[in-house]
Amino acid sequence: MIKLIIVERLYAQGLSQLQIATLMGISSAEVNYYLKGKRGNEDAKKKLEADEEFMDLVNSVVRRLVNSTDGEVINICPLCSLARKKLNKNDYSCPYDI
Repeated sequence: MIKLIIVERLYAQGLSQLQIATLMGISSAEVNYYLKGKRGNEDAKKKLEADEEFMDLVNSVVRRLVNSTDGEVINICPLCSLARKKLNKNDYSCPYDI
């Protein structure tokens, strides 16, 4: 869901599927799957998109991706942690959670 939301935001800003794939370190086929709705949980996506705190963090990550320099790593761990909290997914323990 997180990648799906980020991919959609980047695409809405006019980036090509290849540019998005390069920025995110995924294949262009995976980007295409996200954009065609073949990946991701739509219910969870809607819930996360309705959450202002989560979307503020998404928008921050998207801005950093768009403005990143070659080789810069953008960490999405905080997005994942926040998404699990918002979706009450406490059944998974992540070593990056604080």
